Amino acid sequence: MNPAQLLVASALLLVAPLTLAEGDAAQGKALFATQCGFCHSTEQGKNLMGPSLLGVFDRSSGQAPAFNYSAALQAAKLKWDDANLDKWLTKPAELVPGNMMMYPGQADAQSRQNLVAYLKTLK
Repeated sequence: MNPAQLLVASALLLVAPLTLAEGDAAQGKALFATQCGFCHSTEQGKNLMGPSLLGVFDRSSGQAPAFNYSAALQAAKLKWDDANLDKWLTKPAELVPGNMMMYPGQADAQSRQNLVAYLKTLK
């Protein structure tokens, strides 16, 4: 790789993480309602089949109060940031094998970014 190619590759690596979660929170909210809201609430302490996602951004995996997480998710010790939420929403079973989430994943990158943008608003 010549110096110019190396410089371009380095710049792309630096910019790539910044492009995550530049989605539309309103579109993410609508998507949440159709894909996530059956199993997850956005109300404090209201767990359904899945935990409440209020305050999920920057929280550690397996840490929502009063929810019985799988051992795999408790042991994963992930921080729910832009990158990990994107990976999780892509294929939960690949990021944390043995977790109990039945969601197969969202293949569309823009939809994932929209969901992450919405999850960031849940404080």
